[in-house]
Amino acid sequence: MTKSRGIGSSLNWKPNLRKNISIIDFISLLFAVALILTLRFPQTWQGELSAYEIRNIFLALLVLVSWLFFLWFNGSRDTNILGFGADEYKRLINATLFSFTSIAFISYIFKLEISRAFILLVFPFGLITLFVSRRILRKRLLKARSEGRYLSKVLLLHSGENDPVESRLSIASHAGFDVVCKVQTLEGSKLDFKQIVTKAIDNNCDQIMVGQSAIISAAELRKLGWALEETSIDLIVAPAVTEIAGPRLKVSNVEGLPLLHLEQPVFSGVSRVTKRLLDLVLSVIGLIVISPFLLIVALMIKFYDRGSIFYSQKRIGQNNKEFSVYKFRTMYEGSHEQRGKVMAETNKDPRLAKDPQDPRVTKPGLFLRRWSIDEIPQIINVLKGEMSLVGPRPPLAEEVNQYEKSEKRRLLVKPGLTGLWQVSGRSELDWEDAVRLDLYYVENWSLTLDILIIIRTATAVWRGEGAY
Repeated sequence: MTKSRGIGSSLNWKPNLRKNISIIDFISLLFAVALILTLRFPQTWQGELSAYEIRNIFLALLVLVSWLFFLWFNGSRDTNILGFGADEYKRLINATLFSFTSIAFISYIFKLEISRAFILLVFPFGLITLFVSRRILRKRLLKARSEGRYLSKVLLLHSGENDPVESRLSIASHAGFDVVCKVQTLEGSKLDFKQIVTKAIDNNCDQIMVGQSAIISAAELRKLGWALEETSIDLIVAPAVTEIAGPRLKVSNVEGLPLLHLEQPVFSGVSRVTKRLLDLVLSVIGLIVISPFLLIVALMIKFYDRGSIFYSQKRIGQNNKEFSVYKFRTMYEGSHEQRGKVMAETNKDPRLAKDPQDPRVTKPGLFLRRWSIDEIPQIINVLKGEMSLVGPRPPLAEEVNQYEKSEKRRLLVKPGLTGLWQVSGRSELDWEDAVRLDLYYVENWSLTLDILIIIRTATAVWRGEGAY
């Protein structure tokens, strides 16, 4: 698993990365603040500066400094969250809200006259600028990590050759962990902490990770932490809990005993109302914007074989309720009755609905499936409240009949037009991975996760990844 090292592979890559991100954040926000200032007060850069214009520049600088401070204070450049997950973007949002609140508080206390239009424009635009720049940086970071750079070298403590942590880290190369050496912990034997630390230093490790299979007592773990005090090596413990997102994990301390609390998944309340509003707003806007294109698609389907434009099919939704899902027709009329035969001939898992070599698909259908255009009419299902923009895919009744007990948890939420399965490989995934991703979404749903999936879906569709 050890990879070749290049620029950024030394122990100094973390401060260097944080410094580079700080510079990019500064440039992004300076651009946003200067642009909005120019649009709102175009006379600022014309001739000599008046007292009014100097005040506007001062307020703009106050916004800039406040924003940069809260980006630092909120840990938005923490190398442990860069390159994967939603935490980085959540911290950008939190820093923006804190900055907005602080500016409002300062203006109230000191009775400063701040242009409401400037404030209402600069914060949304600045946040979008931050998102775009961080997204570009993330893509560059992932590319660098695939080349063996910007990786945290890890010494792994384990009790066997197949520790779950190592297998997960090997899949999640984007997370930036590279297991370069391992130490086996045996039941009944004492750990040589000095030897472990020496081995980590010799291999230039910046982290020691205690795997899920590691046999180590609380006292030994504490002593290992003490042994690392004179080094810059971090100690990480991988708990046995998996597939649980950060917002559901809470840590409390009772007389020195750390307790990990797992909050129950939330399937109702204010968050679900907000999700529904997001579905309605984005669906209506989307339909209005792309309606001319949909008319062209409808005419293409009709003129090809004079068949029906739309295809409806019974699917199973939230709480096992049956509903009709709408699609642009991509197959010849009456093809659904041949589904079982085609799946058997191609040795395709019947629980995964699509096959790349399906002979029932028309020529226009190949194009529509390639770019996921056939799924767009499901916006009607979203408007009717039968589906959501994001969620597990809506299964057939025959698929649900084959579900195991754990797989039925996919039906606790509304099925989605897109989901984690679509942005993580789509039809190229096997059944186990598709179920794992859907269950992760069900257990760890959040509005931020929904928004990120929608953005990633647009990218996946644009590239045509995994669709057929």
